[in-house]
Amino acid sequence: MVNRHGSLGVCPACRKGCLVAAERIRVFEPHGKHVEVKLQTSQCDACGETTTTASQHKSNLRALAERKVNYDGLLMGEEILALRKRYGLTQQQASAVFGKGKIAFSRYESETTYPDESTTLLLRLAIERPEVMKDLADKAGVELPLWLERCEDSQRVKLRSIRRVPAPATHKEHARVSMYGAESALARLATAVDVKKSWTTWTKAACNDSQELEAVAS
Repeated sequence: MVNRHGSLGVCPACRKGCLVAAERIRVFEPHGKHVEVKLQTSQCDACGETTTTASQHKSNLRALAERKVNYDGLLMGEEILALRKRYGLTQQQASAVFGKGKIAFSRYESETTYPDESTTLLLRLAIERPEVMKDLADKAGVELPLWLERCEDSQRVKLRSIRRVPAPATHKEHARVSMYGAESALARLATAVDVKKSWTTWTKAACNDSQELEAVAS
């Protein structure tokens, strides 16, 4: 059932009816738990067309992310989707990389089923260490279309973290080097944060495709 809350303007599809703010429930079952997520949407009161505004989309992403506390080690569908799209793979190609059936990734991403413990471990390693993803793909005979782009991303992160500190010759230089070392430590911390933000961005970007999001958030 869809609960309606208020008008959001003219329907862009039929230009006759009004969009009405609505709420729907998406149910997930990690480890057999019943997890409900309230998602916002808009529905035309004339033609019945449904759409999601930018603000509703952001709200839905936050609501979906907050369910993570119920997963106890399992990956969410968005995380698996983000890994696949990061390397430009189809669902069938990704399934082959991890030695699964043709529709396995489709089911993982929609959370119709969840990967077993060993597959979850491999997926986590592939997320955290790109070389693992490359090795698995090579062994499966699957090309990673976006591998070079991901290597360039990694190289840029490494270059930002490199700091060469000359040996101090005087007390003043030693003080400057100590300060520089502290700045380098902060830079490394910032780089780590950048990596985490980068993956978060990829996860969100993976859900920005309306058709892909429908499998995860509808």
